[in-house]
Amino acid sequence: MFKKILVGLLFVSAVFTMGCAVIIAKGLGVDPGKGQAMVFEKNVMVPMRDGVKMATDIYRPKAEGKYPAILNRMPYGTDESTFEELGKFFVRRGYIFINQDTRGTFSSEGVYFPLIWERNDGIDTSDWIARQPWFNGKLGTWGVSYFAYTQWAEAPGNKVITVMNPVFGTGNIFEFVFRGGALTYVQMVPWNTGMQNAWHTKQNQPDKIVKVDLLSGGYFNYPIRDAITVKVEDLIGDPERVKKEAEKGVFDWIQHPGDIVNVTADNFDGFYSQVTAPSLQIAGWFDQATGPMLDDFVKIRAEGKGMSPKTRIIIGPWTHGLPGVPNNKIFGQKTLSGTRLYGRDLFSWYDYWLKGVDNGEDRQPPLKIFVMGENQWRNENEWPLARTKWTNYYLHGAGKANTRGGDGRLDLNAPANEAVDKFSYDPANPVPNLGGNYLGHQEWQPGSFDQSEIEKRDDVLVYVTEPLKTGVEVTGPIKMVLYAASDALDTDFTAKLVDIYPEGKAYNLCDGIIRARYRESLLHPTAIEPGKVYKYEIDMWATGNYFQPGHRIAVEISSSDFPEFDRNSNCAGEGGPDCRKTANQVIYHSSEYPSHLYLPVIPR
Repeated sequence: MFKKILVGLLFVSAVFTMGCAVIIAKGLGVDPGKGQAMVFEKNVMVPMRDGVKMATDIYRPKAEGKYPAILNRMPYGTDESTFEELGKFFVRRGYIFINQDTRGTFSSEGVYFPLIWERNDGIDTSDWIARQPWFNGKLGTWGVSYFAYTQWAEAPGNKVITVMNPVFGTGNIFEFVFRGGALTYVQMVPWNTGMQNAWHTKQNQPDKIVKVDLLSGGYFNYPIRDAITVKVEDLIGDPERVKKEAEKGVFDWIQHPGDIVNVTADNFDGFYSQVTAPSLQIAGWFDQATGPMLDDFVKIRAEGKGMSPKTRIIIGPWTHGLPGVPNNKIFGQKTLSGTRLYGRDLFSWYDYWLKGVDNGEDRQPPLKIFVMGENQWRNENEWPLARTKWTNYYLHGAGKANTRGGDGRLDLNAPANEAVDKFSYDPANPVPNLGGNYLGHQEWQPGSFDQSEIEKRDDVLVYVTEPLKTGVEVTGPIKMVLYAASDALDTDFTAKLVDIYPEGKAYNLCDGIIRARYRESLLHPTAIEPGKVYKYEIDMWATGNYFQPGHRIAVEISSSDFPEFDRNSNCAGEGGPDCRKTANQVIYHSSEYPSHLYLPVIPR
């Protein structure tokens, strides 16, 4: 499990394992620096405030002097040869590279439990670095996914960190663990199971190792109740309780989203104003953290102190862990330069902030985005774009929008009195997932794929525009406003934005879900009244796409996208864990209930 995650996340691993700093530099499109002797210190045990020691590898120039440092803290193991080559590369560039196993993982001491230790341990590690004779006072952080999270976690109130580089990661973990109250099942169950298995392996408990079978599970049927807030602060102050929680694993924590929505370890709101270090964020349109990373970008620039409002973000057509090559050829060969684009920007960023090199970094625009469809990189100054024309695309139909061959239409005209659309959602036969924003597992991989087969299902409503006479750029946050009723007490509704090509292929751009019980509050969920019409707002995160002339804008409406999200049993917590009910859904588009896509259209 760790090997697979590590290979997927280290986006330049194929280059690093060639074992040559010059080749690494070529792959990143940067100067390799000068060859020099290196000191390598393996598993330096750095003490934390509670006496637990973190195994820390240090790669530094042998020549006497003080140098800027780059810190990476991760739970996937630091012993890969990849990191040795990476350390050599940073040393050639005049940096110290510091790589640490997080608490309870691999060679570090302590009890593993995700997220809860990273703030204190990161600050303690930074303070330790500040006391070392080889450190010049300038500390950068680097890392992908979980080790992007560790950067955010240790940033508030940290007086040592100068700059950050979170790649495909955020401090707001909650925002991609749950979306619209539904669990992102395909990534959270395999990842947490793999981490739990690693903990049992470390404890020499092979009998507790389990395998993941996604298709046999994923039925959501917990009773409706108010949130019972988890208090991490109480947990980390009780070593015996930590051990018990580590044995059980994290799954008890993610049964009800309201329980952890305000847990400080996975919610960064309230901390942006305590961050002084700017960050170079790297995001992907099809990454698991796209939405929260854009929130990080906006909030840190508005609320951050010191130099943190100088934060920048680069967004490419990438999936999790790979800023370089898109998952789909439709995005063109220009994205193959993504790794070099990242490499050049990263070292320009580090050299400016950590070495004081006057390289124009301070004059770079804060936002660089890849506009899909026309496959062009473009610089921008803010998010959302100031020139956005927020536009409603309304759902229409005569009662037969089922499948793409139905009568579902999408246009700019508000609906009058139109027939409703209906479909049945059977949790035993959910709409299968094909692409999206998540950490992939086995055959379920993120990204953009042809949805044509899925659009043949009767439980998928498809609303499409006429072929566009002129192109339409949609870049920014996307929202679906849906008026719907169900005969169940609890159910789900999903929405997916699609670009339909003239030859008929349909590529997903972004999606979202809402769990009916959480339509008003995660803390105080309530059942719905069967047959009553409710307004649902589905956050579909964001995209940057140019719908070319001749293409059609489309939205798919359904009640499942499995196993990206767990499947609602429609039982509202009644009937026990094996309860399954088919929900009969009604979608409205009328003058009273004008269901619509809310799109950020960019004038041209």
